[in-house]
Amino acid sequence: MTTAPELVMCIPGPWASREELVQEISACDAGYVYAGHLLLEIETGFTCEVMFEGADPAVSAAFKAVGPHWAQSEAMADVEGHASVVYLAGKGGAREAAEAMMRAAAALIDAGGLGVKVDSTGIAHGPAYWTELCEQLHLQTAHRALVVYIAGGELYSCGMHNFGLPEAIVTPLDGDMGAAADLLRTFTHYLFAQTPVLEEGHTFSVSEGAPVYRVRSVPAMDYGPDSLFNNPYGAWRLEPEVLQTAEKKAGWWSRLRH
Repeated sequence: MTTAPELVMCIPGPWASREELVQEISACDAGYVYAGHLLLEIETGFTCEVMFEGADPAVSAAFKAVGPHWAQSEAMADVEGHASVVYLAGKGGAREAAEAMMRAAAALIDAGGLGVKVDSTGIAHGPAYWTELCEQLHLQTAHRALVVYIAGGELYSCGMHNFGLPEAIVTPLDGDMGAAADLLRTFTHYLFAQTPVLEEGHTFSVSEGAPVYRVRSVPAMDYGPDSLFNNPYGAWRLEPEVLQTAEKKAGWWSRLRH
């Protein structure tokens, strides 16, 4: 049996001490209690580990590196002035667990947190956007929050292990990285939202008339020993396939066939 991967989130904040954080969590009335080394969601009983640390000068650079979309914002400037850093750690490997971890991080944002860096994926979000994502989890926003796409010689996803799902890998056609990113974003969202039963050799296409890809099961990217990015569920490689026009029209979007 595959061991569920660890999901870790980093939240810098203005709290001068652990006691101040405890007080702020209680005062914001978000439905959580911080006791001992655990954060407890009162309604559901969900718990995750909490590690409270002092200010870390490396945190600001780390946030900017994986949050370039808000690197020049006032919110990022607030991260630079953080007084402490909190790490939340829990089990991933399932959508319910990942969304519960997201809500726990949102509770810390309510208590004054300055942003969330998902250490299991390598992406950072500003506080207002994180709150929005968590308020809209019923719209499948966890996929947007916890999955990224990395370009090298190939394009591959990172973060699907947070949901207990394989990653996806593709070699861009004609070097079109934008089209490849759209393909992986659509494919991984399909895995997340529909949880299809895929088998070796099934096909996938994002729309009618778009290129058709055959899926092959392969090992996920190896990030080195003990990396939080490693996916124990493997990956699907999408290989382009030339099909007859009639076949493409009959099998577009999520039609899967042998």
